[in-house]
Amino acid sequence: MIRGLYTGCSGMMAQLARQDVIANNLANVSTPGFKKDVTAVQAFPQMRIRRIGDIPTRGMAHPPGPPLVGTLGTGAAIAEIATDYSTGNLQKTENSLDLALKSDGYFVVETPGGERYTRNGAFKLNDEGLLTTDQGYPVLGSAGPIQLEGEGELAVDSQGNVMLGTELVDTLRIVRFEDPRSLVKIGDNLFESGGQEDEDVLNPSVMQGFLETSNVNAVREMVELITVVRAYEANQKIVQAEDQMLDAAVNRVGSL
Repeated sequence: MIRGLYTGCSGMMAQLARQDVIANNLANVSTPGFKKDVTAVQAFPQMRIRRIGDIPTRGMAHPPGPPLVGTLGTGAAIAEIATDYSTGNLQKTENSLDLALKSDGYFVVETPGGERYTRNGAFKLNDEGLLTTDQGYPVLGSAGPIQLEGEGELAVDSQGNVMLGTELVDTLRIVRFEDPRSLVKIGDNLFESGGQEDEDVLNPSVMQGFLETSNVNAVREMVELITVVRAYEANQKIVQAEDQMLDAAVNRVGSL
């Protein structure tokens, strides 16, 4: 019976972890360039149950083993929380500071912890004329932080060349990684390299006046959330049933 409590509780904990991931996905459904997370649940090894004590073995040189009754599940746990790197849709904004990548790759930004990477191209201009993220991190070009000073209309071509009027200011640093699954989410819609070396994207295909939307499908996430809630409730009922049986074993059977 104690094993049943562990099984039910492990299932509840796994569903709570799935719920946290879904809640974070839904909270970022409108965040440009956000990549949703998905969970993989792994069952613990099953135990084989055999019937013993009722097999006649007298006179047998090689008595048969206990017959197999079935298997018993021993619980579940989250095996992995992985990021889905599929590209979101492109949404037109007509804001000259909004940039999107049609190709693979990431914008490079400078943070206090070093270079970080993002697909969120909703950039701003700070008081010093630096192109930054919403959090104020400078966007990096081939010559360092991109500073927009001078007169003229801002234009960014498909290769990431940043122009003010007819003057070339800098070229956006856009990089890719051999194994995106090794990237680590650190918050603020940023990734760190996970120990990998970045590679420059030669033909990045930058779109000015567009943003890449989140790849979260709100309807699918809500359906998944309903499934998680029902699975949690089922495991909760298992724990309640095991608790009732333990109560009967201790307070009724044990008192005889």
